[in-house]
Amino acid sequence: MTKLDIEEIFDKGGLLEQRFPSYEYREGQLQMAELVRQSYECNAVAAIEAGTGIGKSFAYLAVALYYALQAPDERTVIATSTINLQKQLYEKDLPMLFTYLGLSCKTALAVGRSNYVCIQRFVQTKGEVSLLSEDPSTELYKVAQWIKATPSGLFADYPERLSGELRSEICCDGDLCPNHSCPYFRDCFFFKAKAKAKEAKIVVSNHHLLFTDAQSRHISDVGYEEEMILPPFNRLIIDEAHNIEANASEYFTDEYDSQEMLRQISKIQRSGRYSAKSLLEQLGEYSTEADLIDRIQDDIMLLQQQVGTLDQYLLAVFQKNDFQPVLIKAEHQGRLETFVQAATAVEQASGRLAAKINTFLEHNKAPEELDGKLNELKVRGTRIALMSEVLKRFCNFSLWQDEVHWFNAEANKSYRSVQVRITPLSIAPLLVESVFTKLDTVVCTSATLDLNDQFAFWGGRVGLPYDEVRPFLKGTFLSPFDYRNRLMLLTPTDAPLPSKEVEESYIQYLASTIWSAVNSAGGGSLVLFTSYAMLKLIKQMVEDRFAEQNMELLSQGELDRYTLLSRFIAQKDSTLFATSSFWEGIDAPGDTLRLVIIVKLPFTVPSDPVFKARCEALDKNGGSGFYQLALQTATMKLKQGFGRLMRSTSDSGVVLILDSRVVSKNYGMYMLRSLPESFHPDTETEGICDKIENFLYR
Repeated sequence: MTKLDIEEIFDKGGLLEQRFPSYEYREGQLQMAELVRQSYECNAVAAIEAGTGIGKSFAYLAVALYYALQAPDERTVIATSTINLQKQLYEKDLPMLFTYLGLSCKTALAVGRSNYVCIQRFVQTKGEVSLLSEDPSTELYKVAQWIKATPSGLFADYPERLSGELRSEICCDGDLCPNHSCPYFRDCFFFKAKAKAKEAKIVVSNHHLLFTDAQSRHISDVGYEEEMILPPFNRLIIDEAHNIEANASEYFTDEYDSQEMLRQISKIQRSGRYSAKSLLEQLGEYSTEADLIDRIQDDIMLLQQQVGTLDQYLLAVFQKNDFQPVLIKAEHQGRLETFVQAATAVEQASGRLAAKINTFLEHNKAPEELDGKLNELKVRGTRIALMSEVLKRFCNFSLWQDEVHWFNAEANKSYRSVQVRITPLSIAPLLVESVFTKLDTVVCTSATLDLNDQFAFWGGRVGLPYDEVRPFLKGTFLSPFDYRNRLMLLTPTDAPLPSKEVEESYIQYLASTIWSAVNSAGGGSLVLFTSYAMLKLIKQMVEDRFAEQNMELLSQGELDRYTLLSRFIAQKDSTLFATSSFWEGIDAPGDTLRLVIIVKLPFTVPSDPVFKARCEALDKNGGSGFYQLALQTATMKLKQGFGRLMRSTSDSGVVLILDSRVVSKNYGMYMLRSLPESFHPDTETEGICDKIENFLYR
């Protein structure tokens, strides 16, 4: 592929403009496509920021397509952060591009196997509760009808909400899969998808599967020219690359989870809604030692007690810490004697249980039709043992390396789950060794990668550039949107600073100002919080006013993300209160969204142990955790929140930031400079409503 090919596609009068009715020439898109082409041509690693509206998907997909057609051994994997974008690329963008260019190649969607229904496990579950499967009102019956009709077998395509209990019983599980010996192998949705991926020249995947594949290759010392979880490939495009560090850190974290431990135990010893008999009941009669099953039961009971004791200790720690995650440092080791005793007891009890399970598996007379159940018992025992290994590593203080050791607690409806976790202090070496150095081309792109620092912050977090020899190409392509005339940024200078000392007056200010601003806009508003607790509090304070004015107020937590976004987009004048993941990935072009309110600057909470440890490591090495990590991370997230407003050239609206630090602190100006230059009049709180009404309805 040459530069001329790029110009023939993207330039004025090119193929896209000729064949795409609503296509608008964008210089940044042409330049980005050329940089991606150069990355392929010179086997480079590239970092590309493509502002909103550039059309980055077409820019990299066109290059991947041309190279796929040039050589039989070319395969590009595209990894996104979310399944939504993954499906959009596969189901919409690729087919559109193929149509406009008059070219095509084989493509495939690759997601983790647990996203697929397993026909064999479904048939087994259905057989154990046959009465339920015949009742049209049950989800088991409905799933049976869906399996007959679905071409994909993906749970994401199931038209209703599926209970977690049934999904866990019927999902495709690699450890439980008999592979080619399965009677349903030819019909298996997962293996059909895997075969399709092997034939495809462009595979659309996600970050999680990419890192799973990379880790498997790293551990097994298998190159990318061979098949592992993903088929062989030589080119990689990582979209939403601003999430690489967070997603890789989460994936490479080793974890002991008490509820997951108890769930594995439960799978062994208890029957359930979809299983008339427990595993032990089904296999127990085939034991060659009369009392072995009883001894396994005794070990299970002991392990449950030990897990309970460890839970009590950890919950007491969390209670003292307001149920915030707890970072464990080397200097804390002397105070962990009780934890070490409880954790060691769990590890030893699980070891005894695993040994007895192995003894049973070695000496049993179960018939061949129960081979699957025997394998399941082995898998459950292995998972219990592996989780206990995390406890053993955690307690072996002399072997601690550059890792973050921490306790976590998560609240559920009826219980709190506790975890003991070990996370790499830096994910960069793993990414360099297992991904960047192993592939011909790696293109990393996002709307928010560059903080006017030539990608120094983002690159430093992920290990790029990793040497002076490998070409490292960089490009920042600004959004074509007319921010100066179509977006007004309001930053009231008199907004109270977030502070516990003035919490009541601060909350009153937020509730009053948010309501007034949304009312002035007539709805069509997205209100972004950094705290779910604050979101709920403000919602309680303003929901009556919304009801009085007959304005719809939607809130994260009430519905699943997909339904919430669909309703928000469908209801032109609705308002959505959201936090966390809603700072990115929302695409609501047009009048549906005309006001974005950023309640508080999105600094990572100081209680996040991994973030805290990484900041402290920077401080310890003579740097600044605040300026080198906290500020940069918050600025990148602010850019994401700001970017929710304008999604097309015809969009216009207001972004209101209710955190006066953005104008009163030196670092606030740094954050503002990272945003696209827009109309930014001076304002105080009393002038907000007039400015919003005049700008939107002038």
